[in-house]
Amino acid sequence: MAITQREAFAQVMEHLVTHDGGSGHGYSQYTRMGDGTTETVTLSDGTTVTVAGGDRDCSSAVITALRAVGVNTYGASYTGNMVEQLLKTGLFGWRKMGVKSAQRGDIYVNKRCHTAVCVSPYGSARGDLLAQFSISEKGTISGTKGDQTGRESNIKPYYSYPWDGTLYWLNDGKTLSGSNTEVADNTDTDLGDTRYWGPKFTRAIQKQLGTTVDGVVSGQWLANKTHFWATDGGIEWAKTGKGVGSDMVLALQKKVGCKVYPEFCGVQARQMNSGTIVQHQRWLIANGISCGPDGADGYHGTNTNVAVAEAIRRGLYKA
Repeated sequence: MAITQREAFAQVMEHLVTHDGGSGHGYSQYTRMGDGTTETVTLSDGTTVTVAGGDRDCSSAVITALRAVGVNTYGASYTGNMVEQLLKTGLFGWRKMGVKSAQRGDIYVNKRCHTAVCVSPYGSARGDLLAQFSISEKGTISGTKGDQTGRESNIKPYYSYPWDGTLYWLNDGKTLSGSNTEVADNTDTDLGDTRYWGPKFTRAIQKQLGTTVDGVVSGQWLANKTHFWATDGGIEWAKTGKGVGSDMVLALQKKVGCKVYPEFCGVQARQMNSGTIVQHQRWLIANGISCGPDGADGYHGTNTNVAVAEAIRRGLYKA
């Protein structure tokens, strides 16, 4: 019998938190979305999925485990936006604590700083078990790769964090079978999962453009986030009018043929706004790189990120 996404997700989380030692998955906020390698996990029915290699923190473990079983996590990147973004999947509902017991695969969330997954076969009604990433072997946000103590990632009996509530599965999702390689197919050694723009993307483009290489897209207006959404962190968001912008974006705007300062693509310079994204997509397409079925639509999603990764590999951002 084929395994469901819900059960596959729970099993991937169990694997991540019990695979100890130097080759296991420890805690880190610096390489939290994976290290550019992949690993094959065999599930209980023989179905295989690929997961990102390397260490995690609490939220990235949940997000990457969902991606491993074929869930589009949209712009989910940390505990503060997980609820909002994962509700877009249509797979989850949101329930405040005390309304109903959690079931296997449901996700506990404290929106400020922590998340964990129910992996008890009986759910919380008969003694919940929580799979989670806690802290590095040094008691800090990063340490030696792998789970050195067996406690950097772990399964613990339920405890009151306190949790704000749970993301609960509305159904079991689609069924999986055979070999599921979506993560492997989209993973680059240097960039990680190419569907999601992260600090590695930024550093690579900064290096080619000749700007400061710090892995940060600075001073972006929060209003642009709906257009530049498929990100894994490394973006500084500020209220409109207070974001001073990024020199990297300014150099990118010049590279892809936006208008001359002070206005680029119809909007102020240094912002990844919809106009900048459209022109960037047109430039990618003109260089023979597809941005997906929607083409130059002004939304920087997963298809555009895959296109950007190809442009990086070809060195197209160099002067």
